[in-house]
Formats: sequence, C-alpha cells, structure tokens
Amino acid sequence: VEAARFLAQNAILGKDDSFDQRLDYMTDRVLSRRFTGQERLIARNAYDDFQTYYSSNPDAAQSLIETGESAPEENLSLAQSAALTMLANQLMNLDEVLNK
Repeated sequence: VEAARFLAQNAILGKDDSFDQRLDYMTDRVLSRRFTGQERLIARNAYDDFQTYYSSNPDAAQSLIETGESAPEENLSLAQSAALTMLANQLMNLDEVLNK
C-alpha cells in the first residue's frame, strides 16, 4: 500500500492534473504502456467508486494514507489521494505487472 501511495502521490504532484494524465503517469511506470480505451474506462469507474467511498469515509481514507513507515504528503486532498492510491494498488497487482 505504501508503494501504491507513493505512485499515486507522484502522479498527483506532477504537472498535469487530469485523471487521464495521472493514469498515464502510473501505467507508464508499472506497465510501460498506456491503457486502451476500454481499460481506461474500467480504471475511471474504479477511481470514481473509490473517490465516492473515501469522500464519505474520511477516517478510512486517513487510515489508508497513513499505512507504512513514511509520512504521507500533507497538502493533498485526502479522498483523492486515497482513491488514487487504491487504483495504483490495483494496477500494481495486475498479472501484466507481476509478470513483466
């Protein structure tokens, strides 16, 4: 989870602030390619679900973001950071990533 948080935070802290650009940042790093249109839609739906959950459950978001030994970035939206962390975690667990 901590590695996923770092990937998500780096995507958020980059120059680009759209979901697609952040997704590209993450997929470029873990897959060495960008998602297709269908994959992008699946990732967007998952992110939206995570965002909805963490927006209404800030304690769960805080707990997720504090997982690990390193301190999380403090100036980021808690729900957004948690949602992108969970998406990054899903990406990092794809067979394509594990067998790369």
